[in-house]
Amino acid sequence: MKIVIVGGGTAGWLTAYYISSSQPRSHDITVIEPSKIGILGVGESGTGLITGIAKGDFFPRETDFDAFVKYTNASNKMGINFINWNKKGYDFFSPLDGTITTSDVNDIVFKYVLAKYGNEKIHVASKLGMDFETGKNFDQYSALHFDAHKTGQYFKKICLGDGVKCVDSVVSSVKKNLLTRDIEKLVLKNGEKVEGDLFIDCSGFRRVLMKEVGVKWRSFKKHLPMNSALPFFLDYESGEKIEPWTTATAMSSGWMWTIPLQNRKGCGYVYNDKFITPEQAQEEVEKNLNKKITPLKPIKFDPGRGECAWKNNVVSMGVSSAFMEPLQATSIHTTIAQIILFVDDFLLPQKQEVNISENRRSYNKRVAEMYDLTSDFVSLHYQGGRTDTKFWRWIRDKKIVSKHVQDIIERSKYKVVGHDEIGLRFGVAAIGLWHWTIAGLDLVSPEVAERDLKMTRLYESAEYTFNEFIKYYNRSK
Repeated sequence: MKIVIVGGGTAGWLTAYYISSSQPRSHDITVIEPSKIGILGVGESGTGLITGIAKGDFFPRETDFDAFVKYTNASNKMGINFINWNKKGYDFFSPLDGTITTSDVNDIVFKYVLAKYGNEKIHVASKLGMDFETGKNFDQYSALHFDAHKTGQYFKKICLGDGVKCVDSVVSSVKKNLLTRDIEKLVLKNGEKVEGDLFIDCSGFRRVLMKEVGVKWRSFKKHLPMNSALPFFLDYESGEKIEPWTTATAMSSGWMWTIPLQNRKGCGYVYNDKFITPEQAQEEVEKNLNKKITPLKPIKFDPGRGECAWKNNVVSMGVSSAFMEPLQATSIHTTIAQIILFVDDFLLPQKQEVNISENRRSYNKRVAEMYDLTSDFVSLHYQGGRTDTKFWRWIRDKKIVSKHVQDIIERSKYKVVGHDEIGLRFGVAAIGLWHWTIAGLDLVSPEVAERDLKMTRLYESAEYTFNEFIKYYNRSK
């Protein structure tokens, strides 16, 4: 089948790489990527999915993970350190892993640690949380921080070696079948005409092909408060160590990310422009860091997703499909999840096997559920109860959370929520991440966790299981 990908970047080349690696020599793949495009490269925080892609966990091909880490200036990521996100003023660490009982119907270790050690120390319930607490095992790659632009270029080199074609141009016009409204060919600015059976839109916020087939944008701004970002770089100080975690620092009108790469730190202030200007954001960052910064061009965005991810013979991936905000590395994670879902479950050798209404309905339903639940997960982070600035009081008064998140918050006052109540899907943050966030924001109390265990007569069992986990952890040092 002839597959045409519009837009390179991380999403475009990851898509081409995954297709050519998992279904080698099954498709004719062309990527249309203009060389004259803006490059940010500010750094991105990933999850275990990008690590799995780089290691070749999803398909049988040889990979060089060390080469990937070196080329992309990648560093280890154990989790996210949240600074000042709740009304009580304490910080909390959200490990990437869960407890040893996180997959069980009843996560008794999470409940026991919350009951015994409290919200501030909840992270010691997991292996990576213990690593954070003790300062050990930082050389093990759990997930990665990486240069997003270099990541795309790394997979581009491999794809070109696998026979994937790259055309340096942009789409000038689109030719569609008058009857089916499927796209038949793209006319490029350089005069070339590229025909295809399946077209994949990886053109970012421009959404070149999705607009052509009439897919409208469904905004999440009712539940997600951010619409702007001010990115910048920071050099390491002499002797400064690379921290193996992302730092998310709550600010007056949003939050600031700090992503440590091998060569520098990629940073940015994500905010709502109703409450602060780019100049004021820069001033606040400089006051927080006690140093001057040189900001890059401010970014404006409307959080949301396309009404569907697949229409006619066009599929969207990456930012063309959806974008929330940088919190919790949702963008690259959901992009990879969407690629895996489409290629593994829906991509077959022949056009007539792929582009059918039943496939589109199933795929669109699953992708929509993934992004809607991800939106809920992100919006949950703003419910820590801060009221010290106009922005945080607006969050409180506007009650931005969806009905689903509000139900989770109310339930958490009386019980530790489980898998069914969250309604998890493939590609959505695992329940452990929801639990760390709910506990870290003080939305569930140690008293609730203790009562939950004792009512079900599981307190002693939980205590024993946790103590055995600690014994094993100490022996492994």
